[in-house]
Amino acid sequence: MLDASKFRQSQAPSDLDLKITVIAKTEAKMKKKHLLFVLIALVHIQLTIQTPVFAAEEAPPNTEMDNLISTQQYQEAFELGNSNLEEWEGDPEFDFLFGLSALESGNANESVFALERVATTSTDEVLRSRARLELARAYFVTNNLTASENLFNAVLASNPPQNVQQNIQAFLQLIESRRNAQKPTINWTISSVIGSDSNINSSTSDNLIDTPIIGQIELDPNAQETDDSFSNTTLTMAYKYPFTRDRSLNLTLNLAHLDNFDTDQFDIDNARGELSYNWGNQTHRFKHGISSGKINLDQNGFQKSLAMNSSWQRAGNDGWYQSLSASYTKVRYDTNNGGDLNDLRDVDQLLFTAGLTKIAGPLTHSLNIYHADEDPQSSDDRGNHNGRKFKGLAYSLLYRMNAQHTPFLRTSYQEVEHDSDHPVFLTKRSGETSSITLGWFWQIARNLMVTGEAAYTNNHSNINLFDYSRFKYQAGIRYQF
Repeated sequence: MLDASKFRQSQAPSDLDLKITVIAKTEAKMKKKHLLFVLIALVHIQLTIQTPVFAAEEAPPNTEMDNLISTQQYQEAFELGNSNLEEWEGDPEFDFLFGLSALESGNANESVFALERVATTSTDEVLRSRARLELARAYFVTNNLTASENLFNAVLASNPPQNVQQNIQAFLQLIESRRNAQKPTINWTISSVIGSDSNINSSTSDNLIDTPIIGQIELDPNAQETDDSFSNTTLTMAYKYPFTRDRSLNLTLNLAHLDNFDTDQFDIDNARGELSYNWGNQTHRFKHGISSGKINLDQNGFQKSLAMNSSWQRAGNDGWYQSLSASYTKVRYDTNNGGDLNDLRDVDQLLFTAGLTKIAGPLTHSLNIYHADEDPQSSDDRGNHNGRKFKGLAYSLLYRMNAQHTPFLRTSYQEVEHDSDHPVFLTKRSGETSSITLGWFWQIARNLMVTGEAAYTNNHSNINLFDYSRFKYQAGIRYQF
């Protein structure tokens, strides 16, 4: 038998064999092409799937910023926009949201730059109009009053909705008020109260006092607790000379007269003046000044003072305010009224105060802590016991019920310790003073207020002579012109 395979190999290829060979090669090529097409298709599908994910990751954070602004989280919206500023600056919607969040979070300069881009380049008429309004407000905040006024008037000329027109008119009035505020102003306030005081001289109710040197002594009636009715009238002048909106020179003069109806010995005349330089911005305010005061007791010279003082106040977020102040005061007593020994009471005082205020809706909380050191200035050692250190805190609460009525509460506590032994009682004097006051402000007109308050003070000392308590109530009016 012939081997068929060898036979075929030994023969020339037939037409059928050639066709089979061509078809086989063609199928092989087609399989390669199909495989290539499949690979291309897979790559295309993969890219199609990945592209939306990539685009979503690269989209501007407009939705998130808009949600934060809607919930009044302006600082968070500003920080989010600021972290994306380099990539999305120039996108009109992003610029608008970033500018609005910057304005509301106290970053007005950044707001101006962003809103100017939107107001100039946006093709969306509604967005452009909103940007112009917010830009006008940003100009106002940055004290560019002319640009703010021009832009507000331009928007007003386009006949916007009635509520927008009312808001613009309100801002135009504020612009005028601010311009007027940069002119020198002078204000006068006169207040007068009448009341009753259970202890006008802050003295002990005891008539006999024990001393270690001479034993028991009887106090003069004028040195004991004395009650009386009184009137107290105060005139205040406040003059302000502004150099710019944020810098001014202020002069304040204060004259007060306390008249006790039955006892003239403790009538007080008080005059005080202060000249100060004030500067800062919407967040930080500084004040540096000098002041002088004079007190007369029963129309006779009693005490003079000269002080230098500085203070700082910061307006924080959410109604928080912080403050620090320091003063150095020379206190001198008149030797013509009370004899030469009066100068034993002369001291130099250094006082530091820190304050914290929180405005929460109708409530205003204020807390102050302070510390002072008074150094005696007499060359006579008998005056050393007048040197003292004292510290304390004071808290007040105001509740604004409405535009007319504001009740308030004030309370304080102070500790004091003198530097050396008292020359009569042969011990170092120390003590604590606490007080509480309840009162009411009634604003019956823009420049007229009715006031009333009741106060209790208790002073405890390790020396009985200086123990006392005091209850005082008063009512009056305050008029500003």
